[in-house]
Amino acid sequence: MTSDPGKDGVAGPDELRARIEQTRQELGDTVAALADKADVKSRAQEKAAHLKDRAAVTTDRLAGSPAVRTAAVAGSALLAGVLVLRRRRVRARVRPYTLRTKRKIQRPLVKAGTKARRACRSKGHH
Repeated sequence: MTSDPGKDGVAGPDELRARIEQTRQELGDTVAALADKADVKSRAQEKAAHLKDRAAVTTDRLAGSPAVRTAAVAGSALLAGVLVLRRRRVRARVRPYTLRTKRKIQRPLVKAGTKARRACRSKGHH
C-alpha cells in the first residue's frame, strides 16, 4: 500500500486511482463481513449443521465400540425390569384379589357397615 510518491512528493493520478480501487475493495470486504455477522439466522443454521455433522461422526465412531453395546444392552434390560415391576405394582392395586378359587374369598370389611367401608376406601385401603 505504500509506494514512493512522484518527484514532488505528490502521488500521480494512476497511483491515486490504484489506491482508490484498493480502498473500495477493502471497504467492500468489510461491508460483506459485517453483513455476515448481522445475519444471525444463517449463522445459527451453519452452527446447527456443524454440530449435526460432529454428532454424526461421534455416533459412527462409538457405534462399533463394545462398551457402548454393553451399556445399551444393560440399559434396555434395566428398562424392561422397571416396566415389569411397575406393571405388577399397578395390577396389584387394581385387582388385589387375583386368586380365583371355588370357595368364597374372605375379604376384609365384608361384614362391616357402609360407613366403615367408605372410611376405609377413602383412606386408600381398598
